[in-house]
Amino acid sequence: MRQLFFIASLLSLFASHSAYAESDLTCTITGASEVSAEGALEALAGKKNYYETVVGAEFIVQRDKGLMMGRFVSNSGWKITVLDLGSPQNSYKALSTRSSGRVQSQFFEVRLQDKGPKKPFVLVATEVLHGTCTM
Repeated sequence: MRQLFFIASLLSLFASHSAYAESDLTCTITGASEVSAEGALEALAGKKNYYETVVGAEFIVQRDKGLMMGRFVSNSGWKITVLDLGSPQNSYKALSTRSSGRVQSQFFEVRLQDKGPKKPFVLVATEVLHGTCTM
């Protein structure tokens, strides 16, 4: 009886994990920009810091938690607030903040309501990253 309970518990754990995995987003960065001194949005290009290789980089977003993990994008250890889980009618939105001597923030939005398998995203922090996500 104990073995049956243990096996049932394991199966439910795997089932719940795969349910979350289906809602995860895999995102690909297609560009990076920054705001110029004149207030214009300008593409970050070549030799401008680590963003020179950002195009094509991927990261994962756990929608239920708002956790973002990747080479160029991470909010691990930040205070994460999922503002909207998104739906076929609404965008997914998450805000991440941290205070380590100075307050930093990241706002992430994915237009889940857009047709097709690729959903456009924007991540606004010190720089602006944009691209597409798939579920």
